[in-house]
Amino acid sequence: MTDSRNLLHSLINAAEKAANIARLCRSNDHLLALLVQEKTGKEANARFEHDFKTLADVLIQETIKHDVGGEFPEMLENIQGEESPSFANATGKAVSICVGATEEETTACLLQVLESEYEDAAKALAAEVHRVVEFHKEIHEDLPQLPEMDYKQFGIWIDPIDATAEYISGDTIFTNFPGITSTGLDCVTVLIGVFERVTGVPVLGIISQPFGNKIEENIYTSSLYWGIALPDLKAHSKHLNTVPTHEGLMAIFSSSEYAGLLLKMSDLGYAFAFSAGAGHKALKVITGEVDVYVLSRGSTYKWDTCAPQAILRSLNGDMFDFISSITKGEPIPLKYIPDDDSPDDNWRCNKGIIALRNLDLMHDILKKFEMS
Repeated sequence: MTDSRNLLHSLINAAEKAANIARLCRSNDHLLALLVQEKTGKEANARFEHDFKTLADVLIQETIKHDVGGEFPEMLENIQGEESPSFANATGKAVSICVGATEEETTACLLQVLESEYEDAAKALAAEVHRVVEFHKEIHEDLPQLPEMDYKQFGIWIDPIDATAEYISGDTIFTNFPGITSTGLDCVTVLIGVFERVTGVPVLGIISQPFGNKIEENIYTSSLYWGIALPDLKAHSKHLNTVPTHEGLMAIFSSSEYAGLLLKMSDLGYAFAFSAGAGHKALKVITGEVDVYVLSRGSTYKWDTCAPQAILRSLNGDMFDFISSITKGEPIPLKYIPDDDSPDDNWRCNKGIIALRNLDLMHDILKKFEMS
């Protein structure tokens, strides 16, 4: 019997539902402030003085697990996300956010976190969680049919809201380069990446920008990008066929990147842009607006990189382990299997990353860093 399911189709719809939830949670400033909670302990990213999660993060993650796991039960145990499902309510009691079988059950769960005066908000969020979403039917008409897959052999990494600080503040700061913002809602992404569990190779990625298109004040629609890099199929969003042009070489970095790395990239002739969000910076490489994204520190995780790496691979690019590639003098792609060098922190990209769409640039970068 032919399997009529299409994982790509399902993940695109899940990403758009995630974007809808992100926009809805942010549509009321008072509600957003109520939903913000600081991460502590192992949940927190040591790079940031304060690391926050929002109810939007947790609800999006659990919604994607619910929807994709419901359609592909073979994958359910291997769908992982950045966030713990636990969220503290006003009294400090930890509540495990879950998606119920009905809107009413989900509403009841959300009301354990929200104050009773926000019952309407809880109902609106639950309605969004249970709504059937079809993202741009014209996109689905052109989606490739995936080859036969044993879904038990694949896992999924979710970053429900990458650049949470930007999601919370919403303040936009522009760089000197057209189309590249330093901070702001443009930096916020939803990342869903599929990888082979045995090899650790990423094979399918979705990146959604919930605030990608501003229609009018406080009204946005999504920008969405996808890519497939299976052994028997490479395909990607049509709008990635057109690569923007820019003068010279362009690199994008975190604002905290160390000066020595910037100096070496400058010696290679790269101009710099600094921006927030690992997913956003990788997306700028995917779209061709910059040539390379380099991060020397271990401040990103596999949920940040799985989706963009799969899309880059669909474009004949890739994402590499920064330190390992320099040490070995050859490109070492990131893999999504536990890291034997860091058994206590298996999912941290603890040796940094290099993301490129044009792999020809990797030679000169490695040569420059090997010489130091």
